Amino acid sequence: MKRLLLSLLLLGLGAAGSGPAAAEASIDSFEWLSRMERLQAERGDPARHVHFDARVESVDRGSGTVTMLHPGMRSGDGSLVMPAMHMTFHVIAFSKLRGIAAGDAVHAVVGRHKGAIMVTQIRKLR
Repeated sequence: MKRLLLSLLLLGLGAAGSGPAAAEASIDSFEWLSRMERLQAERGDPARHVHFDARVESVDRGSGTVTMLHPGMRSGDGSLVMPAMHMTFHVIAFSKLRGIAAGDAVHAVVGRHKGAIMVTQIRKLR
């Protein structure tokens, strides 16, 4: 994780000093860290995420949650283990719920984000 952040920081510093991007206002460190945290949550260590298909029971866009009936799940590293159940998950970004409604069959990816198990990706199945 530290290597990833360091690499991204170095890439950002190399690009910041030249071209049209240099004329644009730079982001502050808090915004940069928030973006990196979001990227890591979405892409993170595959062994710490679980992919599954589920049926959406309800969506609450106001609180950024989705309730699903999910199958039993276990992450590759064993950090996430749950039996099949109805569960309400928070999503890492409200925009992830765009186009998702009750009754939809979805493919979801969950992982730990700031200590909570959250949906990092969700898309409708055809």
